[in-house]
Amino acid sequence: MTANGWTRVEGMIISRGLDPQDVVDELASREVLAQLEWFERTPQLLGIVVACREGEVASLGTEDTEPRQGVELQALAEDLAVLFDAEVRLGSCAADHLPEGESPLERATDEGEASASSRVVEIGRTPASSVPLLAALEGVDIADIEVADGQRVLLAELPPERTGWNFGDVPLVSLSVTDGEFQAFLVTDDDPENVVSHNWGMRIQVVPGAHADAATVPGAHADAATVPGSVIALVGDHDDLVSIASHVPGADADAFAAAADLEGVAAVRAAVRALGLGEGVAAFLTGTTPLDQVPGAEVHLARGISNAIGRSVDIMLTEPDSPTYQIWDAYHTTAVKRPWVVRVGASLEAATGATLVALAVRSEKPRSGWTKVGGVLGALMVIDSVAELSLAKYLGIREARRTGDSA
Repeated sequence: MTANGWTRVEGMIISRGLDPQDVVDELASREVLAQLEWFERTPQLLGIVVACREGEVASLGTEDTEPRQGVELQALAEDLAVLFDAEVRLGSCAADHLPEGESPLERATDEGEASASSRVVEIGRTPASSVPLLAALEGVDIADIEVADGQRVLLAELPPERTGWNFGDVPLVSLSVTDGEFQAFLVTDDDPENVVSHNWGMRIQVVPGAHADAATVPGAHADAATVPGSVIALVGDHDDLVSIASHVPGADADAFAAAADLEGVAAVRAAVRALGLGEGVAAFLTGTTPLDQVPGAEVHLARGISNAIGRSVDIMLTEPDSPTYQIWDAYHTTAVKRPWVVRVGASLEAATGATLVALAVRSEKPRSGWTKVGGVLGALMVIDSVAELSLAKYLGIREARRTGDSA
């Protein structure tokens, strides 16, 4: 992101015994505008975001309301690495002063708890006919809800051993809850570097330069009263949240960004509501409603590929946007409401085919090419007539069951 020449620069501070508040105090003493992010269980892995222009970091003095150029980015990385015995990366700048043999990343992995199942909701333009195949290929049950502007919501619960998923067609917005940790993603292409995300499980603190009294408390996103919101946005998450919501037609981007101030179930409900999705979607994400009970959702079970292909073709034929919809709809209506038309047509086709086969069989040898073609065509017509009768009978039975279920 760039604004008035300022470019957002993301990085990481890795140290053995890092206290995020010490880093906040140090950055404030240097008048650096920044945002820090970390998980409570791993404060030694501290994310940092600064704004940079011409290689220099944005700074705010006690009297400043607009950022000015301060310390060089490489110098800031080096100073923080020395001060906190850390490895620091800020964009392309890096400095490593970790003590020999220290590996905070290894310890964080060892201390990690076993993964829990994940509940995923994706909003995009995946065709309904693709969902059964997705369920079969991914090996998980998937429910879908059609929403406004041709968008489709996919819902799935992933087992603990799954570390990722690949459901809908990009661009898409994805919401997920894993072990109570709520996240949102915007995926616009296949490049992981372009993914925009926000994690409600992280502790977040804005450092508004020397405006120490305006620093937000960990986990909050309230802008400092003495610092314009546009300045905080240089390092904050507001623009990312607005970008995520902007890819969902009808979403309230400001309400979605405001949901970042909430936690737990309240955050999930507010974010889902801001995206224009039903309460049932929020209840699924929080685990209070199972997949097969989400209002308005159609569940596609993770069955075999052949079953999924048949289901996908069936849906494709009935999709209004499908080029075959008009033909299939006319045939379906005829087979259900006027089955005698299908029977008469199939009988005539079978009779014609049988005649062609008989003529080919009775003709004298050597048979001409046209006679052989007529025999093959006749056999195909007989087979097709039988298939027509079977399909018409199946459609009639299915319609009768549907009518009986809805009665």
